[in-house]
Amino acid sequence: MTLLPYIGSVINLGNSFSQATRPKHVGQMSDLIQSFRDSYYEQSVDGWESYYNDMIGSDKIETASKKIYEYVQRIKANLEHLTEEDVYNWTKDLIINKTFDGLLIQLTVLELASDGKPWRLSTSLEESKGIDGFIDGVPKSIKPYSYKKTIQSGKETIPYDIIYYRNTKNGLVIV
Repeated sequence: MTLLPYIGSVINLGNSFSQATRPKHVGQMSDLIQSFRDSYYEQSVDGWESYYNDMIGSDKIETASKKIYEYVQRIKANLEHLTEEDVYNWTKDLIINKTFDGLLIQLTVLELASDGKPWRLSTSLEESKGIDGFIDGVPKSIKPYSYKKTIQSGKETIPYDIIYYRNTKNGLVIV
Protein backbone atom coordinates (compact mmCIF):
# COMPACT_ATOMS: atom_id res chain seq x y z
CA MET A 1 0.00 0.00 0.00
CA THR A 2 1.56 3.25 -1.11
CA LEU A 3 -0.16 6.52 -0.35
CA LEU A 4 0.61 9.84 -1.94
CA PRO A 5 2.66 12.25 0.19
CA TYR A 6 0.76 13.79 3.15
CA ILE A 7 -2.26 11.48 2.75
CA GLY A 8 -1.29 9.26 5.68
CA SER A 9 -1.14 12.36 7.87
CA VAL A 10 -4.59 13.46 6.68
CA ILE A 11 -6.03 10.00 7.39
CA ASN A 12 -4.38 10.05 10.80
CA LEU A 13 -5.92 13.46 11.46
CA GLY A 14 -9.34 12.16 10.39
CA ASN A 15 -8.86 9.25 12.76
CA SER A 16 -7.93 11.60 15.60
CA PHE A 17 -11.09 13.65 15.06
CA SER A 18 -13.39 10.67 14.54
CA GLN A 19 -11.87 8.55 17.33
CA ALA A 20 -12.83 5.58 15.17
CA THR A 21 -10.00 3.35 16.35
CA ARG A 22 -10.58 3.82 20.06
CA PRO A 23 -10.78 0.58 22.04
CA LYS A 24 -14.57 0.83 22.42
CA HIS A 25 -14.85 0.60 18.61
CA VAL A 26 -12.09 -1.79 17.54
CA GLY A 27 -10.96 -3.49 20.75
CA GLN A 28 -8.13 -2.86 23.19
CA MET A 29 -5.07 -3.60 21.07
CA SER A 30 -2.61 -4.08 23.95
CA ASP A 31 -4.86 -6.76 25.50
CA LEU A 32 -5.68 -8.36 22.16
CA ILE A 33 -2.08 -8.63 21.01
CA GLN A 34 -1.13 -10.21 24.34
CA SER A 35 -3.94 -12.75 24.01
CA PHE A 36 -2.84 -13.39 20.43
CA ARG A 37 0.73 -14.07 21.59
CA ASP A 38 -0.61 -16.66 24.05
CA SER A 39 -2.90 -18.25 21.45
CA TYR A 40 -2.45 -21.21 19.14
CA TYR A 41 -2.73 -18.92 16.09
CA GLU A 42 0.31 -18.72 13.79
CA GLN A 43 2.50 -15.87 15.07
CA SER A 44 2.50 -13.88 11.83
CA VAL A 45 0.64 -10.94 10.33
CA ASP A 46 -1.80 -13.38 8.72
CA GLY A 47 -2.25 -15.17 12.05
CA TRP A 48 -2.88 -11.86 13.80
CA GLU A 49 -5.46 -10.89 11.15
CA SER A 50 -7.26 -14.22 11.59
CA TYR A 51 -7.17 -13.84 15.36
CA TYR A 52 -8.48 -10.26 15.24
CA ASN A 53 -11.27 -11.18 12.82
CA ASP A 54 -12.28 -14.18 14.95
CA MET A 55 -12.20 -12.28 18.26
CA ILE A 56 -13.46 -8.83 17.23
CA GLY A 57 -14.68 -9.12 13.67
CA SER A 58 -13.50 -7.71 10.36
CA ASP A 59 -16.60 -5.49 10.27
CA LYS A 60 -15.01 -3.32 12.98
CA ILE A 61 -12.21 -2.32 10.60
CA GLU A 62 -14.72 -1.47 7.88
CA THR A 63 -16.86 0.56 10.28
CA ALA A 64 -13.83 2.45 11.60
CA SER A 65 -12.51 3.17 8.09
CA LYS A 66 -15.89 4.53 6.97
CA LYS A 67 -16.03 6.82 9.99
CA ILE A 68 -12.47 8.04 9.34
CA TYR A 69 -13.28 8.58 5.65
CA GLU A 70 -16.27 10.72 6.65
CA TYR A 71 -13.97 12.99 8.67
CA VAL A 72 -11.38 13.09 5.89
CA GLN A 73 -14.14 14.30 3.57
CA ARG A 74 -14.99 17.05 6.07
CA ILE A 75 -11.33 18.08 6.16
CA LYS A 76 -11.21 18.07 2.34
CA ALA A 77 -14.33 20.26 2.14
CA ASN A 78 -12.89 22.73 4.65
CA LEU A 79 -9.60 22.86 2.75
CA GLU A 80 -11.52 24.11 -0.28
CA HIS A 81 -12.30 27.27 1.73
CA LEU A 82 -8.79 27.75 3.14
CA THR A 83 -7.13 30.99 2.07
CA GLU A 84 -3.57 32.23 2.19
CA GLU A 85 -4.78 34.83 4.70
CA ASP A 86 -6.06 32.02 6.97
CA VAL A 87 -2.61 30.40 6.88
CA TYR A 88 -0.93 33.75 7.59
CA ASN A 89 -3.22 34.42 10.58
CA TRP A 90 -2.66 30.91 11.94
CA THR A 91 1.11 31.26 11.56
CA LYS A 92 1.15 34.67 13.22
CA ASP A 93 -0.97 33.36 16.10
CA LEU A 94 1.45 30.44 16.57
CA ILE A 95 4.60 32.55 16.48
CA ILE A 96 3.34 35.57 18.41
CA ASN A 97 0.50 34.59 20.75
CA LYS A 98 1.08 30.90 21.45
CA THR A 99 4.85 31.29 21.81
CA PHE A 100 4.39 34.17 24.25
CA ASP A 101 1.71 32.29 26.20
CA GLY A 102 3.86 29.14 26.25
CA LEU A 103 6.85 31.03 27.64
CA LEU A 104 4.70 32.57 30.38
CA ILE A 105 3.31 29.14 31.22
CA GLN A 106 6.83 27.67 31.43
CA LEU A 107 7.93 30.46 33.75
CA THR A 108 4.88 30.03 35.97
CA VAL A 109 5.10 26.22 36.06
CA LEU A 110 8.80 26.28 36.95
CA GLU A 111 8.19 28.81 39.70
CA LEU A 112 5.22 26.86 41.12
CA ALA A 113 6.99 23.49 40.92
CA SER A 114 10.29 24.76 42.33
CA ASP A 115 8.90 25.07 45.85
CA GLY A 116 11.49 27.75 46.61
CA LYS A 117 14.43 25.90 45.02
CA PRO A 118 16.45 27.72 42.35
CA TRP A 119 15.06 27.39 38.84
CA ARG A 120 15.70 28.69 35.35
CA LEU A 121 14.50 28.37 31.77
CA SER A 122 16.59 26.30 29.38
CA THR A 123 19.00 27.74 26.85
CA SER A 124 18.26 27.23 23.15
CA LEU A 125 20.73 24.31 23.07
CA GLU A 126 19.06 22.68 26.09
CA GLU A 127 15.64 23.32 24.56
CA SER A 128 16.72 21.52 21.37
CA LYS A 129 17.23 18.45 23.60
CA GLY A 130 13.67 18.68 24.97
CA ILE A 131 14.54 20.47 28.21
CA ASP A 132 12.22 23.35 29.11
CA GLY A 133 13.92 24.37 32.32
CA PHE A 134 15.78 23.31 35.44
CA ILE A 135 14.76 23.10 39.07
CA ASP A 136 17.65 22.81 41.50
CA GLY A 137 19.87 21.82 38.57
CA VAL A 138 17.60 18.97 37.43
CA PRO A 139 16.31 19.16 33.82
CA LYS A 140 12.53 19.34 33.41
CA SER A 141 10.14 19.05 30.51
CA ILE A 142 6.85 20.93 30.82
CA LYS A 143 3.71 19.57 29.16
CA PRO A 144 0.00 20.23 29.43
CA TYR A 145 -1.83 17.32 31.06
CA SER A 146 -3.67 16.75 27.76
CA TYR A 147 -0.31 15.79 26.20
CA LYS A 148 -0.65 12.34 27.80
CA LYS A 149 -3.49 11.54 25.39
CA THR A 150 -1.71 12.63 22.21
CA ILE A 151 -0.21 10.40 19.57
CA GLN A 152 3.11 12.17 20.03
CA SER A 153 3.33 11.16 23.70
CA GLY A 154 3.27 7.51 22.68
CA LYS A 155 6.00 7.96 20.09
CA GLU A 156 8.29 10.16 22.15
CA THR A 157 10.65 9.18 24.94
CA ILE A 158 11.47 12.09 27.22
CA PRO A 159 14.43 11.22 29.46
CA TYR A 160 13.74 14.08 31.88
CA ASP A 161 11.25 14.64 34.66
CA ILE A 162 7.99 15.86 33.14
CA ILE A 163 5.93 18.46 34.93
CA TYR A 164 2.30 18.30 33.82
CA TYR A 165 -0.03 21.24 34.27
CA ARG A 166 -3.64 22.15 33.68
CA ASN A 167 -4.76 25.64 32.74
CA THR A 168 -7.96 26.12 34.76
CA LYS A 169 -10.27 29.08 35.23
CA ASN A 170 -8.47 29.66 38.55
CA GLY A 171 -5.02 29.61 36.91
CA LEU A 172 -2.31 27.03 36.35
CA VAL A 173 -2.37 23.85 38.42
CA ILE A 174 0.56 21.43 38.61
CA VAL A 175 -0.73 17.89 38.14
